[in-house]
Amino acid sequence: MRRFFRVQRDEDYGQIQYLTAKCNRLAQEKALERECVLSRERVRVLQVELETVCLQLCQKENTIQELLGKLQHQQHVVSASDAALLSVHLESISTELQYLQSTEKQLMGFVDELHQEAQHATKKAEGLEAQLHQEAQLHAKHTKNLQKELESKSHDLQELEKAHDALQQELSEQNSTHQKTVLVLQCENTASVDKLREMAEQVEWLCEQQRNWICCIKRFKDCLNDEKEALVLQVNRLQEELLDLRKNSKSETIGGEDIQPKIVHCSRWDVDAMLDLQVEADKWKERYKELFSKFSSHQVDCHEDGYLKPP
Repeated sequence: MRRFFRVQRDEDYGQIQYLTAKCNRLAQEKALERECVLSRERVRVLQVELETVCLQLCQKENTIQELLGKLQHQQHVVSASDAALLSVHLESISTELQYLQSTEKQLMGFVDELHQEAQHATKKAEGLEAQLHQEAQLHAKHTKNLQKELESKSHDLQELEKAHDALQQELSEQNSTHQKTVLVLQCENTASVDKLREMAEQVEWLCEQQRNWICCIKRFKDCLNDEKEALVLQVNRLQEELLDLRKNSKSETIGGEDIQPKIVHCSRWDVDAMLDLQVEADKWKERYKELFSKFSSHQVDCHEDGYLKPP
């Protein structure tokens, strides 16, 4: 879009420069036309002045002819002195006539020059008018072409705007659906996180209980080892006493009675403790299996749902 408007701006700028040059040229042509009109007006004024001068010259020639006739008529009448004065006056009149004739020649030459300039200006104006008419036709054609091109570009721009609006609407719809999906996933993720946190707490509690149970088993094992050592020592001592008692036949039954209750007492305590430990171990084993089955089922659900991931 920026490139399109930049190209259009450059074309408009070139068109503005072309029209500016055209306007300057038309202004120059208008100035030439005004000069032609002024020259024609000057020619007309000079022609009027020439006509007036010609009339004056004709009148003076008539007066001169009349004066010459009067002079010829009076030559027979006047005296010599009057003839001299008349000759002087005639010479002055002839000089004035010559001056007027030279002035008339100059005016005629000037009028001819003005006629030539007017004809040249007329030809130049006609050529400029023809060139202006041709350029006006070319400018009209170029304007029509530019108008057609502008209409086509405006149509393309409208289509691009429609496509942009459609894409914008589609993008907004996708954004709304994406936001909804994100909200759903966040809710599911929050639920899964809560479940995992609860399960982690249960596993942690189970591990703590297992550690306590292991510590109890270790302590019980240590106690059993101590009891075993004590029993081994007691058995050894009793065996020695039994050997001594066997030597002494009289004290054999007493030694057997002393040994039997102690052995039975140790065996009962050992059996009860082992039963209690077995019951406790079975209970913890069942709890551990239950938690492990819950944890494994939750992991299977998480793997089946691709969007639910642990935090």
